[in-house]
Amino acid sequence: MSKRVLIIEDDESIRELLIELLESEGYIVSSAENGLQGLEFLKNNSKPDIILMDLMMPVMDGYTFRTEQLKNPQWNKIPTVVMSAEASAKEKLKNYSITAFLAKPIELETILKTIEKYS
Repeated sequence: MSKRVLIIEDDESIRELLIELLESEGYIVSSAENGLQGLEFLKNNSKPDIILMDLMMPVMDGYTFRTEQLKNPQWNKIPTVVMSAEASAKEKLKNYSITAFLAKPIELETILKTIEKYS
C-alpha cells in the first residue's frame, strides 16, 4: 500500500518538484500552499503518513501550523519533517516536537530517505 505524504510549501517550484519526485517513487502526494491550507487538508481528508513542511509561509507559517497540529490528538502523532533555509530554525523548533529537520537546499535523496525512515 502506498504511503500518503502531505507537502506544505509556499514555493510553487519546490512544491511541484517534491510532488513529481514523490509520485515517481510511488507515494500518494497531497499539497498545501500554507499552514492554514494544511490544517484544512487534515480536517477534510485521510490522515497522511508523514508531513513535509516549510516554515516561512504566508497566511499561516509552519510554527503556527505545528502548534495547531499538536493540539489535535488525531494529528499530533503524524511524523512532521520541517524543511527550512532559516538558519536559526532548528533551535527555535526544540519545543515543537518535530520528527526531523532538513536544512534547505536539500538533496532529493535525503528527502526520500527521511520519508522512508519516519513514515
